[in-house]
Amino acid sequence: MLGFYQALVLALLAGLVGLVAWGRVERHWVSLGVLLVLLVSGAVSPAEAIGYIDWDVLGLILGMSILTVFLEESGLMELVARFLEKKLNTPWKLVFGLSLMAGIVSIALENVTVVLLFAPITLRLALRMGLNPIPVLIGVALASNMSGSATMIGDPPAILTAGYFNLAFTDFIWYGWRPSMFFLTLIPMIIACLVLAFIVVREVRRYTRVEVEMVPEEFDYDRAFLLEAVLFLSVKIVLLSLRHVLGIPLSLAAAVGAGGLIVTRLIHRDTASVKKALIDGFEWKLLLFLAGVFTLSGAFAKHGLAGMVANWILSVGSKDLFSITSLLVWISVLVSAVIDNVPYTATMLPVVAIISHNLGVEPITIAWALLLGLTLGGNLTYIGASANVTAVRILERKGYRVSFKDFIKISFPFNTVSVVTGWILYEIFWIIL
Repeated sequence: MLGFYQALVLALLAGLVGLVAWGRVERHWVSLGVLLVLLVSGAVSPAEAIGYIDWDVLGLILGMSILTVFLEESGLMELVARFLEKKLNTPWKLVFGLSLMAGIVSIALENVTVVLLFAPITLRLALRMGLNPIPVLIGVALASNMSGSATMIGDPPAILTAGYFNLAFTDFIWYGWRPSMFFLTLIPMIIACLVLAFIVVREVRRYTRVEVEMVPEEFDYDRAFLLEAVLFLSVKIVLLSLRHVLGIPLSLAAAVGAGGLIVTRLIHRDTASVKKALIDGFEWKLLLFLAGVFTLSGAFAKHGLAGMVANWILSVGSKDLFSITSLLVWISVLVSAVIDNVPYTATMLPVVAIISHNLGVEPITIAWALLLGLTLGGNLTYIGASANVTAVRILERKGYRVSFKDFIKISFPFNTVSVVTGWILYEIFWIIL
């Protein structure tokens, strides 16, 4: 029998998913409503809500959104787009190449950062080639999510897992004689990117949503502005790559990049660029939506719903290793599709330790099943991953409405291929052999 708060959290989760899928109410207002109900009902206290919201991720999104506007204004994205246009000169190369590059870059950089960096380039190249930019940018976001747990410095779930079980960096690549998360995520990502390219190119047609103008061979740009943009983008990337060594938050790295360009542009008295970056880069709708999702995810963990899922896995699996790990993978896929994976990971790691003790197996064997499922499963909907929400919001700002159904049409085949491939590889190398 579910308690009152457990039933309320489940009802709010179902309501959030249902209303977002319906599409008649803007998602940020839905999320705000969920947040208010949680607070008014006492399901979470104001202090708990503040703790559940990942302010570091929100700060990263805000800083990177401002920096991205600067990068567009400087002409850097145009130069990169022109270079890639020569290399990725067919629709198939474009879709596969951009998504694969996004996935590889996400090994070292946070997923939201990768989407924000790739978005202006992706939109430019898709339109120039006559492709619908919606599936191309969503493919970039999906691929960036997949490789987050390839190393211990990628996504927060990987960091939490490494800390809980005292893992080294190389353990994520090779553990004992077995291939670890690096191979279990990258191989499915490559296969899923191939499938995505096939789907998009099969339906290729001249995209008439926006008139695509002829691109001149040369264009004028401010060289000083361009150099400043490259400098502060590089500084941000270095800070993000070394953030665990330096002990700095994600938001600080983004603030340094955006703040540096604000200062240099003001020195050059380019107030127009600064004003545009601050106005266009203030993504309050995205920030509000994610704040509600983070709070709902925290309530899901607080009221024991994640623990109930784990206990059910143990009872249904009947202590059979293959059954339990398979259930853990697929349950994690479903759960991470609709709630943020950080509180779910934190809740499930002690359960993983209990399961491994009861089965008499090494904890990493069970931990990889959890990490694999929640890493690959976040791609099923755009609610489960901040990078997906960011991609949808960017498209909407550019005038392309992305319904819940539109996203599922792209994510379902991508996610199905990646999860099935990853699950099979995991079971072969960690359970069967």
